[in-house]
Amino acid sequence: MAKKTTAKSVKKKAKKVVKAAKAKAIKPAAGASKAATLPRAVVSKLGKLPDTELAEQSGISAGILRKERVSRGIATFQRVKWTDAKIKLLGTMSDQQVAAKLGLASTSVYMKRARLGIPAFGKSWADSKYNWRAADLKKIGTIPDAKLAALLGVSAEVVSSKRHSLGIDPSASGYEPRKPWKKKELAMLGRYADTHVSKVTGRGRRHVRSKRESLGIPPFQKQFNAAWTAKMLKRLGKVSDAEVAREFGLDVTTVSLQRAKQGIKSFRD
Repeated sequence: MAKKTTAKSVKKKAKKVVKAAKAKAIKPAAGASKAATLPRAVVSKLGKLPDTELAEQSGISAGILRKERVSRGIATFQRVKWTDAKIKLLGTMSDQQVAAKLGLASTSVYMKRARLGIPAFGKSWADSKYNWRAADLKKIGTIPDAKLAALLGVSAEVVSSKRHSLGIDPSASGYEPRKPWKKKELAMLGRYADTHVSKVTGRGRRHVRSKRESLGIPPFQKQFNAAWTAKMLKRLGKVSDAEVAREFGLDVTTVSLQRAKQGIKSFRD
């Protein structure tokens, strides 16, 4: 009898330990899918990045991320309105610190800083490793950073960072400002792909994209102008929009817009 009693007490203790462990475990938000237990790193980015972009980074479907975000009461991602005060913070501290201060994702901060050509806070690895000679220092500011970087065999950011640390104005001498946009060039934005505009105007693709976004012009997308056949319309909602697009050689956005226009729910819904 003593042995049986001991065995039962051991089982009871084991059950208590299991219950305690389950109580301490992180539970998904109310209304969230039981299968969607997201890593904390992913949860911290909900609403700070578009669901589709976060899906690509994490390998978790956008549908699951969207449900988790909604169940946690997190608003959908909104494009950052970069005020002068926010821009002044760029480069004054690490991208991670700026992101934490503004409540943004560090990738958003990095992309904005890179587009404006603002050097990263502190010395980069390449900058700290490069040994600046007196002759090289005299050339800073006399020619564009990119040209000097090519001569020295370093990145343009290394030269730009050094120039900023020395307080040398790039417009002092030899600086080549970007050529102004012509009306016919501006008319091309959004009507053609950024890569095409880049080739025609002789500008970098990032420069073209930055200009287009600054004017609030959406990116170019192929439009389907032909009439929708009965066969094509029957496929809407029966399979995913992406699959319909592949079947008929259309853009996914075009399919989604047509489905919404017809009042047809998506395949997942």
